[in-house]
Amino acid sequence: MPPSLVPVISVLYLLVSATGFAADIHVSTQGADSADGSPAHPFATLSRARDAVRLAHKDKPAEPVTVWLAPGDYFCTEPFALTAADSGTADAPVVYRGAEGDHPSRLIGARLLTPADFQPITDAATLARIDPAATGKIVSLDLAKLGIVHSKKSPDVFTDSGGLPDLFVGGRRMPLSRFPNSGYMTMKRVLFNAGGPTKASIANNDPSWQALTKQKSGGIFEYREEFYAKHALWQKQLNRGVWIKGYWRIPWQNETVRIGSIDTEQHTVTMAKPIGGGIGNKYTRPAGNGKESYWALNLLEEIDQPGEWAVDFTDQKLYFYPPANLASQEILLADQEAPVVNVNGASHLVLRNLTVEASLGHGIVVTGGDHVLVAGCTVRNVDRYAIRFDGGKEHTALSNDLYNLGAGGVWLGGGDEVSLPRVPAGHEVINNHIHDFAQIERVYAPGVNAGFTGGGGGGHHPAVGMLVAHNLIHDTPHGGVLYGSWDSIFEYNEIFRFCTVSNDLGAFYSYDTYDLDGGHIFRYNLVHSSGDGDGLYWDNDHRDMHVYGNIVFLNSTGKRGTSFLYKIGSQAKNPQSIDCTNNIAIQSNTGFQFVSALPGQGAIAKNIVVMCKKPFDWSIVKDGKAGRVTDGYASGPNKVYDADPGFVDLARHDFRLKPDSPIFKDLPDFKPIPVEKIGLFIDEYRRVLPTDDEIDRFNRRTHDTGLGYEILDRK
Repeated sequence: MPPSLVPVISVLYLLVSATGFAADIHVSTQGADSADGSPAHPFATLSRARDAVRLAHKDKPAEPVTVWLAPGDYFCTEPFALTAADSGTADAPVVYRGAEGDHPSRLIGARLLTPADFQPITDAATLARIDPAATGKIVSLDLAKLGIVHSKKSPDVFTDSGGLPDLFVGGRRMPLSRFPNSGYMTMKRVLFNAGGPTKASIANNDPSWQALTKQKSGGIFEYREEFYAKHALWQKQLNRGVWIKGYWRIPWQNETVRIGSIDTEQHTVTMAKPIGGGIGNKYTRPAGNGKESYWALNLLEEIDQPGEWAVDFTDQKLYFYPPANLASQEILLADQEAPVVNVNGASHLVLRNLTVEASLGHGIVVTGGDHVLVAGCTVRNVDRYAIRFDGGKEHTALSNDLYNLGAGGVWLGGGDEVSLPRVPAGHEVINNHIHDFAQIERVYAPGVNAGFTGGGGGGHHPAVGMLVAHNLIHDTPHGGVLYGSWDSIFEYNEIFRFCTVSNDLGAFYSYDTYDLDGGHIFRYNLVHSSGDGDGLYWDNDHRDMHVYGNIVFLNSTGKRGTSFLYKIGSQAKNPQSIDCTNNIAIQSNTGFQFVSALPGQGAIAKNIVVMCKKPFDWSIVKDGKAGRVTDGYASGPNKVYDADPGFVDLARHDFRLKPDSPIFKDLPDFKPIPVEKIGLFIDEYRRVLPTDDEIDRFNRRTHDTGLGYEILDRK
């Protein structure tokens, strides 16, 4: 929700100092590096401007320097690199500032192609492979002729793009060919799991099973009758390489695997290599549950819709079904894994109003240094994270638009979690609009990552003392914010339409161990419209969590859906408690589900549950196990309502309370939640807020199809 008042936030360089002389250096795509960098005679490249900044600061280190980029496209054939030599000072920062308005200054990490680069297909064998519906519509791009690096075969198993280039037309990532075009195939049954836990009944003396185990074969499964013809078609191309991507055992694990062989008589697929944990639903081994979802990708045979494309590693060709007349479209091919902008060791630096796009790597990476501000930028169409702060201290991502991302929005790391007291990195992520992300890495690639590395079963990297505030995060197949490490604050964020495909994750989620995670604050966050997700979810260990004034309105539609979920972890050995007060859970399957070894020592009070199927699910740890209780858990009163208790407008998510709400009588100490301050706000970098219609705030649209798995290990 947009605030009525702009909050006061400690952010560096909200205004670059206007006092004293400031050197101005100008860059234009129409300029020349032999020029003097003046408005009338701008430089042509960022690297030339960077060299001029160094000279300006050498002569007058006390004066700020601003590099003004004229509107236009700046192609970065290698990263635009800034080092310690490019630093400013606290009083004299160095600013790289792009143009505002409809004609941005774009830093592009891809090469520009022309329609002439695409040629008609004339080879008879290739033409015979094309779907009849696409005959005469597919063109080819000679990757070898262009010297494209990412044209080698993909690995046997991968979770990212597999080393493929990426194609963007008209500002949109083109979809890699797949079958089916939407939704998934499902395995009929698993014949060999190739790893992971199995039932005792399959640890037998079956000679064929033992032989497969000794061969260290990949998983083997039987495919369904309706896909017999497709698998027979793909068998003919196994020498070129055929890959299938799937949720092979659980909905939070998603690998792409090369097919080793297809038996069209037995109707089986054998994977070239095993995946971690093996294949087949882990709760119904060995045969699985018949819901394990997968799809084929990157095949010429499956290009049948405008926009689809595939790389044939044998032909060294990219085959493409153009979505429109290519003559009227910008065509970009990304072939560079390095970030578009790479800041290493620089301090007191501002990147402002830049549009960064089209890369196989990250958009902007800041490593080491201190006080780097990325503000008012747009980062889109990159295959990894939009912004990455790795080490250093007090870097800020402020009022940026980050979208159409292969992985996540902002990655945060740094600080010293070993020293006593702990030393915060102090990075801040404030007022960013992060949406439509995790488009390639579909699990554990969140809007903001503040200390979570890995996948199912958790992971960790140091991320001490971060602030994540006033962000709008939405539309992703998995999680909103992942976190770990210590002492971070998450406040005033709005998160919705997460877990659109994979479940058992939350708008906020951590899975860490007792000695590596704790001391976080969650206050005044709004979570909504995510029918198969959980809200604030503390998995495994979670020391000293402070949870106040959050609203979770999941509108649960599946078997998942707990607004506030606090699990057992290692509490039998390491007792933990939580402070959770003044929160509201609305229309979720469960309002509050908590397990604690120390009930009564944490503050559990003044929480409100509205129209939830199960208001509370309290458990305490006794004799090493969690046992449900009905009394003796909460430290104070909590209240349940079966109808709207007086929200201003429930349908439009205005959760302010009317003055006559019964809550104020039932819980006199309940404090109104400042709903009007949650979410994005207007500042000098963000001058317009997205409308409700633009982000479809009140509907439950989804770009994906949920898997519908039941999670059986939930505690």
